[in-house]
Amino acid sequence: MNLRDEWRRLREKQAAPQEPARQPSLLDSIPADAPMDEATITVWNGERFVAWDKWLATTPIERDETPPQDAGLAVPRDATCVAGECSGTKVWLVKEGERWLMYAGSRRAGGRRRDFATPYVEHAIRTAEHWYGAAGGGWRAEKGSDGTARQAADLPPENSTVEGRAGKRGHDDLDLDGHEPSR
Repeated sequence: MNLRDEWRRLREKQAAPQEPARQPSLLDSIPADAPMDEATITVWNGERFVAWDKWLATTPIERDETPPQDAGLAVPRDATCVAGECSGTKVWLVKEGERWLMYAGSRRAGGRRRDFATPYVEHAIRTAEHWYGAAGGGWRAEKGSDGTARQAADLPPENSTVEGRAGKRGHDDLDLDGHEPSR
């Protein structure tokens, strides 16, 4: 096959009238003399037109049994800090008032994503995974409902303290996981 044959076939194909493929209408399958209830609004049930209110009353209720996508999310509803490692980048989602803020790489002020805030933790997790990749070890609450899991997890990064010692802005003697670094 050479280029001239291809060119000729293309021109023949373009010159031939093309009719768009049309799907047959569902109304074509309904007989013109189909039985019908005396009602303003009717519904075709496969055999006849029935009154809408009668059809609505006899229609079975269906319920979707599939769990929502975030049903496996093991983050407590009262968590104030959620962390995960997304493709090598440590990401924190911190609740501040009514919104969730995102920190990437560091929980210090410079690590905060200024272009993101949301009232929903599920939305924050989906966005973090879209931007940084899936969290390899999953998402975990940095501070549990009992308030004892991590002492500094829900404090703003610049004001984190170890109990009994005040931290200085940017120099707080805590590593990113809330533990004192080994010296």
